[in-house]
Amino acid sequence: MSRPSPFNARTTREAAQWLTETMDGPLNPEQEQALHRWRMADPENERAWLHIHALRQRLSGLDRRAGYQSLSKDQGSSRRSAIKALALLGLFGCAGQLLYRSQSTAGIAYNNGASSPRTLHLDDGSQLTLDAETEVVVYLTAEYRHLQLNSGRLMINSGHAAPYAAAPLSVLTPQGSIRALGTRFLVELLDTSTRVSLFEGSVELQPQNAPLNTLRLKPGERSRLDTWQASANTPDALEPAWSKGLLVAEDMRLDAFARQLARYRPGVLRCSEDVAGLRISGVYPLSDSDAVLHALSHALPIQVQRRSRYWITLSAR
Repeated sequence: MSRPSPFNARTTREAAQWLTETMDGPLNPEQEQALHRWRMADPENERAWLHIHALRQRLSGLDRRAGYQSLSKDQGSSRRSAIKALALLGLFGCAGQLLYRSQSTAGIAYNNGASSPRTLHLDDGSQLTLDAETEVVVYLTAEYRHLQLNSGRLMINSGHAAPYAAAPLSVLTPQGSIRALGTRFLVELLDTSTRVSLFEGSVELQPQNAPLNTLRLKPGERSRLDTWQASANTPDALEPAWSKGLLVAEDMRLDAFARQLARYRPGVLRCSEDVAGLRISGVYPLSDSDAVLHALSHALPIQVQRRSRYWITLSAR
């Protein structure tokens, strides 16, 4: 019997969040509708939700009390938190299938979900900063160094430590490859193309279907790569704020700000229409979105309504 295909990172995380919501108690009508919309939005969402219920039935005979005692001893958590943790561990950890990742003898996958940017230090001396919703698979050998970007955006500061110093470093995307030549640069996956911004050194872009149509960037330039060509260079001198763990707003609408902040925290963050047009300016840390929400409630005539940790609405005060 063939093994079911694994769920992607986003589906896994969202399914876990909805499971946690249902374990808080019965959903209200608005939450029920939101859950239904999520399930119908993508066949993978529905498959994950049905998978959860199947696993819960299989695990229904476990001694929940023993599990609670074990968890509370280590974490000092409440009964409800412990049972939720037990469920998440049982459904997504022990069962394993929902968090399954295909493994390669040479590659290691890194995934950053709905959280603040994460920085990795590789054995070759390179430094990678993964934005929220980013997945990259790293392949390091003495002959080549490949970073396979599967989703999101990635800031790369290339290194040359032994024994990898002579191996070329390339970022691989569905549209082609970006070869680093002693470089600090940004690679971002778009719907049908890859955007590349160069800040130091040099990079060479090579389209997937036209490998001879290469384009070399200079510092301060940006280009878009598709499967047949790399577009003309455009200026892009500033490094993105997210790579420094910051969210910068300059006369930004509150609903737009909320959408940006929602990328860096689990669950649902909504903005009511009655406050959506309020304007905000400032620099905010992505590492503590709760503190950002608290600051907003003091700077603007809004309140932060929390139905749960994972369901927050910004509304008029």
